[in-house]
This record gives sequence, C-alpha cells and structure tokens, in this order.
Amino acid sequence: MATRSPWLDAVRDSLWARERFSFVPSRVLAPPAGDCSVGTGPRLAFCGFPSDYSLAFLLALLDEPVEPAAIVTSPRAHPAILGENALSQIAGHVGIPLLRLERINSDASRGQLESLRLDGVIMASFDQIVHAEALTIPRHGWLNVHPSALPLYRGPEPVHWAIAEGAARTGISLHRAVPTFDAGPLLAHRLVAIAPDDDAGTLTRRLCAAGVDVLGTAVARLLADDPGDALDLDAATYRPAVGHRNLDSAPSAVAAERLVRAGAPDMPAYTRRGGTVRFALRAKVLTEGCLDHDLRYPDGCLRLFATTERCPCDGGEAACPRLED
Repeated sequence: MATRSPWLDAVRDSLWARERFSFVPSRVLAPPAGDCSVGTGPRLAFCGFPSDYSLAFLLALLDEPVEPAAIVTSPRAHPAILGENALSQIAGHVGIPLLRLERINSDASRGQLESLRLDGVIMASFDQIVHAEALTIPRHGWLNVHPSALPLYRGPEPVHWAIAEGAARTGISLHRAVPTFDAGPLLAHRLVAIAPDDDAGTLTRRLCAAGVDVLGTAVARLLADDPGDALDLDAATYRPAVGHRNLDSAPSAVAAERLVRAGAPDMPAYTRRGGTVRFALRAKVLTEGCLDHDLRYPDGCLRLFATTERCPCDGGEAACPRLED
C-alpha cells in the first residue's frame, strides 16, 4: 500500500504544474493539513534536499507500496534546511523522522541509520559521499538518482554541463550507490533529448519525469538484490561544480547563449554593466542588427532579454560568492 493523503496529492500537483524545476534546496510548501494513510511494505528511507528535483522522487517513492521510515538531509547545504521546509513538512505529515545529518559517515549518524532497520535508501541529490560502512546499513543497499546518462557527466552539476557543451541528449540514471560517486551499476535509466531552447530548469523537469517513470522498476531491482548493469567507466566523463559563469569571458555568442540557458534558473551566468553585476535569465544570438548594449563576440552578439541584479542561487543576495571570473 502506498502513502496517501489529499495534501500530498496537492503538493504533487503543484510541483508538476511548474514549467521549470530547481535544485536550490529551499522549497517550502503550503502548511500540511488532514490525515495521512502511511504505506506498508519494505522499509525505505529517502535522502535528499527540499528542492524540486528531490521532491519529485520523494513524492514518487511515497506513491510506491513501501513503508517510509525516515527522510535524511544535509544541513550544511543551505540555511533553509535548518528551519521548516518541504522535507520537514512532509516528514511531519507522514509521521516519520527527519534526520539532519552533518556527517553521514560518522559513528553517530550510522547509529541513527541502523536504528531505522532499513531495507533500502533512495537518494536524489545530496552533497556528501556515502562511505562503504554507511552503504551497507540497509539490507539491500542504496539507490542513487543522477541526472545524466551515466557514465557520461559524472559529477555534481551534469544538467548545466550538458547544455553548456551543446550535447544533443542526456539522461537520468538510477543506479546502486557505491563508495565512488556516480559509478555504481544501473538499475534503470532513460535518455532525454535536449531541445534547442531548453534551459536547466525545463530540462531538469523532463529528466525528473523520465526518472519517476522508472523509479518503481529500479526500487524493485534494488530490493531483489539485483546487481545491476555495470557502467563502462573507461568511457566515463566528469565535470566539476560550477558557479555563475562570466559571459564576458565566453569565446563566442553561441557559447554564451548556451551558458545563459545552462545557468537558468538556479545559477545564472552574468555580465558586468557599469560595475554592476547583471544575472542573465534569457538571451538570443544575433549575427546582425547588434545594438550598443549587446554583448559582442567574433561570431555575432548576444542580446539579453531578461536580467536581474539579485542572485537566485542563495536567498536572493545581491552579492554572491559564486561568481566565476
């Protein structure tokens, strides 16, 4: 039996009504209301953040015939995680603990996980590498959801890199977690085409939809101790974390336009105008008819149609430490 309530249905409907999904872990929901019927079955914990990306998979997990045992998150990722947020609201509504684990591999954290008597853990976005001792606590292991077509684009921000580098397609990979990040065998995956007008938000939403569609299959394989399909790590690629990319340093207008789409909405690229940082949300490449305020490159110019002086990545600060020069 799945975990059900009218409030969870409303949360799910509201999430999927969004055109763009965010990785920023600061989502707060409408106050929980009404009763909740808690699911039965294997005891699973969810590990993630109060972001659109994580919520898509948490809500999908609650819709499976499993018993939710806990929600695990990392308080150092964002100030909102220490207060009331989407994860704490869902945990309270369902009646399960929310574990804010500063160091998931510590003795104390492992003790909390062991006390839950877990059959498995589903992880969708987390800022800590889970070591072997913690990975062996659930009877059937951990399943990680990574937004790329592994083994391509291993690393923390694959959606950004796929768009910025002009990839034709990417994917969503549900795989067994191992001590080396983004390297465990696949339990399910889907490929997703990247549209010419995709930004990180629209692509993330489609990746989540594709991943949610195969979550049940991946969970069933995890609980059956299916070893999964090994990745060809000789063909693997890795990309590091990124900050706000500087459009003034882009080699071409085409590359700059991809940076705008790759950064929107969470980590937008920027330019400096009269000493003021302007974050770019929407832009277009022009090969003629350039105006004085357009950004100029060897292959044409970039016209910014939507900008903001406020950084959206960390609480709307005007000055952001993540600017890359």
